[in-house]
Amino acid sequence: MKPDKKDIIIQEILLWKENHMLPPHYCDYLLALYTQGEEFTESGRRARVKRVQMTTAALAITLLPVAVFILYFTELSFLLQTVILTSFVGSLLLLAIYFSRKKVLAPLLFLGAAILLLLLSLELNTQVFEKNPYTLYGLLSLNCLLWIYTGVKLRLLYFSISGALGFLVILFFLASG
Repeated sequence: MKPDKKDIIIQEILLWKENHMLPPHYCDYLLALYTQGEEFTESGRRARVKRVQMTTAALAITLLPVAVFILYFTELSFLLQTVILTSFVGSLLLLAIYFSRKKVLAPLLFLGAAILLLLLSLELNTQVFEKNPYTLYGLLSLNCLLWIYTGVKLRLLYFSISGALGFLVILFFLASG
């Protein structure tokens, strides 16, 4: 996301102040003008960004127990559970895409989305396919292939390794069973 004009101007004024291109009181006046009286420092901006990141991380970490609670401890219909879990997965993916440009939190969000999608697949097998082992293997294989694709596409080594190991475990169980 592009920084807006106001942020660019503020950064320039901070640069002027740091390099003594203008007297400090001029820079302070311009900063007060552009920040509408709010105290603006680079550390303050970093603190705000850090707060947004921490809030997003807390949201991602909270969604997993909420999803488990919705699946196993409520009397909601399967359709409603599916809609809720799908919205959780979608939200985490959108947040991960947004934060992947900023190179922060994206791995945590992708991991949370993958775990929720795996839970959704297991619940789908239980409710729709009546715990059929072959559909379970198929759904788990799709999850593993998705993890491998995500790992290769986004250069996330742990996704590639998890997908490959998961696929090997599925093949082992198919061969032994």
